[in-house]
Amino acid sequence: MPRKRSRLEIVLDILDALAGGPENPTRLATRVNLPYDRLAAILRSLESKGIVRVEEASRSQRSRQVILTKKGWELLDTLRSLKRVLRDFDLEDIL
Repeated sequence: MPRKRSRLEIVLDILDALAGGPENPTRLATRVNLPYDRLAAILRSLESKGIVRVEEASRSQRSRQVILTKKGWELLDTLRSLKRVLRDFDLEDIL
């Protein structure tokens, strides 16, 4: 049975997905394999910390995009570095 991802791993997956460009929240939930309501809660938290920005994608009120901020890019770089260090020391399982 596969182990559950930690919240840190989930956040890293979200940031990695957003590194490819802005993403619709529904598609993002599918890409990171999370129920939409759980993703929405995490996005609210990340947005309140200035890591992502959620904005209207067009004139449609129902069309939103999640965008990585400068602070989000910095966090992504740091988490990727941390993951490499943990892998180098064979400690990935502590994530």
